[in-house]
Amino acid sequence: MQEENISNIEKYGKPVLNSLKFREALEQCHHHSSTVGMHSLNVTFVALGIGYMLDKLHIRTDTRALVVGCLCHDLGILGRERFSSNSSMCRLHPIESADLSVFFADPEDRDKVYDICMHHMFPLLAAPPRTKEGWVITVADKVSAVGERMLPPVRRMWEKRNLKVIPDPLILNTAA
Repeated sequence: MQEENISNIEKYGKPVLNSLKFREALEQCHHHSSTVGMHSLNVTFVALGIGYMLDKLHIRTDTRALVVGCLCHDLGILGRERFSSNSSMCRLHPIESADLSVFFADPEDRDKVYDICMHHMFPLLAAPPRTKEGWVITVADKVSAVGERMLPPVRRMWEKRNLKVIPDPLILNTAA
């Protein structure tokens, strides 16, 4: 499944991955231990895993919209120093991410991708997602953020105990 996820990310995410915005995202720190770009890739892997599980339950999700939405969902954070506070960044970056996403989404996916980006901060922001794909990324974003915040302390704890096995950075590996 991991190879299929990589293939889908390369296939559907190419316009985003090759953009100057995403290159900038790979340089900007996010969640203290990651970058906006790496976080977005983590979210994409988790969302595709959730999509795979939903598919097993005969609940279909749009893989192309998921990939593009996940890769774009935090692009509005870039240049975060321009926001007056973390609170304003949390409120405003979904709007900027959604506006950017329409340049990367195929015409038939634009509404879903816009919804994904616009509502991924639920429940911190009041408006919930309107699509299945929006709900998937909302969950995947929270799971990824928690994993990214927890990994450095867990890694340090393991290293202090001189354990030979240290968790892989992709602790959210969805391969089954």
